[in-house]
Amino acid sequence: METLLKDIRFGLRMLAARPAFTAIAVLTLALGIGANTSIFTLFDALLLESLPVREPARLVLFSNELSEGTFTGRAPTGAWPWFPFGFYEFLGKQSLPLESVCAFRMGDARVAIHFPGSDASQLQRGTMHLVSGNYFSVMGVDAAIGRALAPSDDQPNAAPAAVISYSYWQRRLGSDPAAIGKAVILNGTAFTIVGVAPAEFFGERVRHAPDFWLPLIFQPRMEPYDHLHQADAYWLNMIGRLRPRATPEQAQAAVTVALRQFLTNEAGEHLTETRAKAISSSYIQLHDGSRGVSDLRFLYSQPLHILLAVVGLVLLIASANVGSLLLARAAARRPEISVRLALGAGRGRLIRQMLTESLLLAAIGAVCGLLLAHWGVKLLETFTDNGSPQQPRLNLPVLFFTVGVTVLAGIVFGLAPALQSARTDLVTALKAGSPGAVGASRRLGATRGLMIAQIAVSLVLLVGASLLARTLLNLEHLPLGFDPNNVLLARIDPRLADYKPQAVAALYKQLLDRLSALPGVRAATIGYYSPLSGSKSTYDATVEGYSPSPGDKLEPEGIYVSPDFSKVFGIPLVLGRAIGFQDTAASPKVAMVNETFVHNIFPNQNPIGHRFTMNGNNSYEIVGVMKDAHFQDPREKQGSVVFLSILQEQSPDALRAEIALRTEGDARDISTALRKIVAQTDPRIPVTGVTTLREQVDSSFNRQRLAARFVGSFSALALLLACVGLYGVVAQDVARRRTEIGVRMALGARSRGILWMVFRDTLVLFIGGVLLGIPSAFAASKLISTQLYGLKTGDAVSFLMATAVLGVTAAFAAFVPAHRASRVEPMVALRYE
Repeated sequence: METLLKDIRFGLRMLAARPAFTAIAVLTLALGIGANTSIFTLFDALLLESLPVREPARLVLFSNELSEGTFTGRAPTGAWPWFPFGFYEFLGKQSLPLESVCAFRMGDARVAIHFPGSDASQLQRGTMHLVSGNYFSVMGVDAAIGRALAPSDDQPNAAPAAVISYSYWQRRLGSDPAAIGKAVILNGTAFTIVGVAPAEFFGERVRHAPDFWLPLIFQPRMEPYDHLHQADAYWLNMIGRLRPRATPEQAQAAVTVALRQFLTNEAGEHLTETRAKAISSSYIQLHDGSRGVSDLRFLYSQPLHILLAVVGLVLLIASANVGSLLLARAAARRPEISVRLALGAGRGRLIRQMLTESLLLAAIGAVCGLLLAHWGVKLLETFTDNGSPQQPRLNLPVLFFTVGVTVLAGIVFGLAPALQSARTDLVTALKAGSPGAVGASRRLGATRGLMIAQIAVSLVLLVGASLLARTLLNLEHLPLGFDPNNVLLARIDPRLADYKPQAVAALYKQLLDRLSALPGVRAATIGYYSPLSGSKSTYDATVEGYSPSPGDKLEPEGIYVSPDFSKVFGIPLVLGRAIGFQDTAASPKVAMVNETFVHNIFPNQNPIGHRFTMNGNNSYEIVGVMKDAHFQDPREKQGSVVFLSILQEQSPDALRAEIALRTEGDARDISTALRKIVAQTDPRIPVTGVTTLREQVDSSFNRQRLAARFVGSFSALALLLACVGLYGVVAQDVARRRTEIGVRMALGARSRGILWMVFRDTLVLFIGGVLLGIPSAFAASKLISTQLYGLKTGDAVSFLMATAVLGVTAAFAAFVPAHRASRVEPMVALRYE
């Protein structure tokens, strides 16, 4: 320890004695370590951070496909993603390797909220989460104020109780402790607030906390359909807590056995051989529940993994730069090292001293890097705009990561100079006397090797940035089948104003008449959802006279629309007529279909007049064919789509609506007028999610945009570091060959010849780096192949663009030393030598 302290003190003195060298090395390392720390901070927050609950490692999810929808019909086979209420009750009576299991209904169900005594103008909009009574105990969460929901709250005769989120308590109730015990009316039912959830708790899904957690038993009162008593409704998600020392594998086997027993009991005397086979193929797959479920994890997982690799390469370039500086510094310290060897210092002792200095340099760089990372994380948050309750922050895992990166970087860039110093030949070094005379070629060879590696790594990053940028360009210019410009979107929810499905058509007709009359509005429509909104509804369909192939199911996407849907979204009608105002609940049900539907079902036939049924209930006549348009990911194969009249629909599905306006100018200019029209029609209906179709389309490419933006930024940083490193190598080489250059010029060499000599050496480094980088870039591009669209991993244009940019950078880095060499005065160079 005493020796180590001496090494540290000596290392600090050496760094202080050369402030210029130390500043450049620290800044280079700070950029590399800061970039790594920033990305890992975001990586930790979005992908690694556990739920803020008791012992989150013991939580298991019954599916990683948490859904806000409902599947009604035949029981699923294979891995079950959703469950009926009856199975949850059955599971509670079994002996399992689970302490308990809770059920919940995914949030974002909309509710009307107002306190008793308030008038209609004070109606608010909020979100709820339907949960079983043991939800909070299974999750391992206690109320911050009051109490959590209990199993007794989830009984048929229980008084309606609610737990509110901490943010709602602050935002709407002014953090008033007296809110406990007050009543709040949700969808016409008065619930008593019994508790406030902890500030950090947001539920099992990584998103902002719902306003209310309500007992599951009240589902029929809160939602249009009664799923609680519907045996064939698959709508619940479940989470379990493992018993101590129980494994997820044991629990998975036990709940699968319970599922098959439940299905067998349900079948009873109707258990056929086919049904028994389906039951035997059904199972439950348990997933790690410690981190909850996050849409952001799906959205950003692959880009963040790519970025971690990218910033790792940036740190490698920074380390190579510092390694080059240390090699040059080690050559200057040859007399010191020779004297220490002559006085009896062991080579191991010298290596330790040099590595200590390297680690000190890395530690100082890490401290500065953490300061840069603090600013970088704020910048990354604005780039991602993730809306997650788990915000990136510099916590212990991030600090441990930074320490690990620092130690690794210190060893990487310090090992080569340390080994070279230890290999110094004592007799030769003392005899030579000049630090530049002996070992220069070896040192220069090592430095050039590092420079070639930097160029190769920079090429890998530039190729990746080029591929991702061109992918984004391809996606943004991809034919979508609709016109995204000058379209305003806004969601309304008539359920909040107590509209019934039978009465909503009159509301929509009134809204369309008023909105169409607005100045600047070319057309107005109301639909289920718009293109690339992230929503999707599919239905089982049966077409008269068509039999699908064995194993195939006809499940087209179904979208409810009103008149002028085609005109507003710019989707041409290619055959027949469009849905109109004459298509009401009193008239025969009609539908439009897209070209893919016709191609799959009616090849070489006229589909007009043909009929199909949806979910085995209503029969629809095809009256029109619309051109194909992408409502889902445009990179996926176009699927079949049917368009149904929302004015004919009298089920709760008609209560989901989105207004769309085609405008003459900027669509945002109409937003205030739209809100006013809706308020005049019915002030109880809130307008939410106001955006433009162009913004919605752009946001659908956020993952590609994030990857292209970040990889491009860090590639630029890597290019800058490589440029600085190349400049240092060339300048160092020119300084070493100063006498040679003076002799050449004294013998008649021209400036252009000296320029070419320097550029030629740079060209050798560049070619070496390119030859090493091209196969590496080709291999690395395969790792991002799933992020690409319209490009192959070996895209020649991307490789040529990256090589050209790198070549220009190399020429720029070599120009100043080359220009300086061409201006050397022969007599001055020879005199100083």
